[in-house]
Amino acid sequence: MPPINFSRSGRTGPFGKLTAEIPKIRVPDDTKDELERLARAAGITLSEYLRDLLMVHAHGVDVVRALYEERLSAVSRNLDDNGKIAG
Repeated sequence: MPPINFSRSGRTGPFGKLTAEIPKIRVPDDTKDELERLARAAGITLSEYLRDLLMVHAHGVDVVRALYEERLSAVSRNLDDNGKIAG
């Protein structure tokens, strides 16, 4: 597994800033509708759903999962069992 490198800001995704663009594509209406349904079921926007889907396809689910878990671990270090800041 490649090393996990966090971006500088806590407000960006685990892969860093999202600066690269992918060309716009056209799909049938029913395909877009189904992708929107899947995104809603996951509780995220269509853009987030497609981004995560592409990242999993490009990098593998284990790498993407490890990045998100590492990031979550970093931000939850100082939380108690109830999810509140300990102290």
